[in-house]
Amino acid sequence: MRSQKLLALCLAAFLVLSAVSLTAAGRGEAVDEEDMGELVPELTILSSLPESNRPNYEMAQELADELALLGVTMNAQPTDFAVLLDVIYGEEMDYDAYTIGWSGRVERLDPDMFVYSINHSANANPGGNNTSRYVNPEFDALADAQRREMDIEKRRELVWEAQRILAEDVPRITMYSRANVQTYNHERYAGLENMPGEGLFNEWTPMVMEPLSDDYTVPVVASNVDITNLNPFDARSVYDWRNLRLIYDKLVRLSPEVEPTPWAAVEWDIIDDVTIDVALREGMEFHDGMPVTPEDVKWSYEAFMSMPDSYFAAFVQPIDTVELRGNNVIRFNMEEPYAPFITTTLTQIPILPKHIWEDVDDLIQYHNEHPVGSGPFEFVRFRQGEELVATRYDDYFHPVNIDGYIFKIYASPEGVLTDLELKQVDMVSYDLVAAHINQIKADDGGRYSHLTITEVPDIGFFYIGMNNNRAPFSNKDFRVALSYLVDYDYVVDVLHDGYGAKGGGGLVINAANEFWHNPDVPIHDTYNPERAREILTDAGFTWDSRGRLRMPAE
Repeated sequence: MRSQKLLALCLAAFLVLSAVSLTAAGRGEAVDEEDMGELVPELTILSSLPESNRPNYEMAQELADELALLGVTMNAQPTDFAVLLDVIYGEEMDYDAYTIGWSGRVERLDPDMFVYSINHSANANPGGNNTSRYVNPEFDALADAQRREMDIEKRRELVWEAQRILAEDVPRITMYSRANVQTYNHERYAGLENMPGEGLFNEWTPMVMEPLSDDYTVPVVASNVDITNLNPFDARSVYDWRNLRLIYDKLVRLSPEVEPTPWAAVEWDIIDDVTIDVALREGMEFHDGMPVTPEDVKWSYEAFMSMPDSYFAAFVQPIDTVELRGNNVIRFNMEEPYAPFITTTLTQIPILPKHIWEDVDDLIQYHNEHPVGSGPFEFVRFRQGEELVATRYDDYFHPVNIDGYIFKIYASPEGVLTDLELKQVDMVSYDLVAAHINQIKADDGGRYSHLTITEVPDIGFFYIGMNNNRAPFSNKDFRVALSYLVDYDYVVDVLHDGYGAKGGGGLVINAANEFWHNPDVPIHDTYNPERAREILTDAGFTWDSRGRLRMPAE
């Protein structure tokens, strides 16, 4: 398939260069090259490594091939995931484009993450989640307004309008959402919860799954991506937080039915639109035996509030002050109403032990070698690129059926499949590649008969990020044109064998999140290189005598 496409690309390139009577905007007017704009610079797109995400890797290569036909040189550079995070969140903001994804964690069913956190200009600084560096005051006003609107129907109208603007501006290009297709060993464990956007290894399954014999009480959970950070102030990856949220506790957890459930908090009381009282559960302990106190909660929230560009900055930003009211009550005073406070803030901020962290000089740079939390599992050890081991915390207030778990890190999905067959792995924490799904499904009572396949929809997405601060991505027409160079059907139907849904330029809330998704927004989701060329031509881009694309003349 790819060789045929490359042949077609080469033929198209020949035809393009053969037709270089190159005219001004293709309309028959001769152009003096001295009157043309600057050359579109040589670009680099940082892609996933093929063994960690082959579709992202392939699509970066595809985009580079497509741009070559338009007279733009783009180098596709496979990059380790941890290195990629360092680059796109780094102080220098020194990158052109990249491929990555946002997971569909249940907290993100509320639109604030995908509307405000990754698109508002307040988060476009180094360290902020707006790594596309997108800035639009009209959009910002809507993103702010939807946070303040407490009427859910009126809030949806604002979120729908925000989606319309993103579809017009295309700050990033969503390529696809993949289905959460995962597997586990049903001969050893039962009662696993499969949550939309999360899959099997969510924050509930390790607490409620049941061993079917005394021989297997410590499940092995496979990951094909390494853990990059165990410091809650610096962790930015879903692969980090899948473990951290089991070691550290939170005031509220979202149930398998996606309902906010009192957890480290026994209840909350909404005094008014800007005042919320939360009562802390009594008798909890950190894993070092020290009690969990309201002071720990207050310190944890204020520490995150002091970091304007942290991973959770958008969700603590609305808080004005945190005060202790006595009787284990913590009061959150908001600067303004914040509609998703219970479901996005109280469900994500970890409770940290003040007695350990308050004397740390640099919270972000602190190497948290042995995390001490108050969650259902206690940290035992972590070996980079190998495994994280956690054991059940026996004094936890909620019963846990397993004795612990081993989060085992693999270099490739093939290694995971082998160990699934050999019963060395009990469940996966990532979405299976299409070939392995089909292989397990096709097995009739054979080597995979001990495995159950599960599937739930995903509200997350994988995308091409573009640095909107840097030419040519600072030009909206160029970004829109690029959205027509992505073969959305190819990535879903071929690279994922149908296990997923296609994206489109500017799409951030997909159809799986039915209530918040705006179905009336026209999304550029069709592969159409001719349309891309038309958009560039109409916007004033030109091609010189060597077929190189030039920016519009100033």
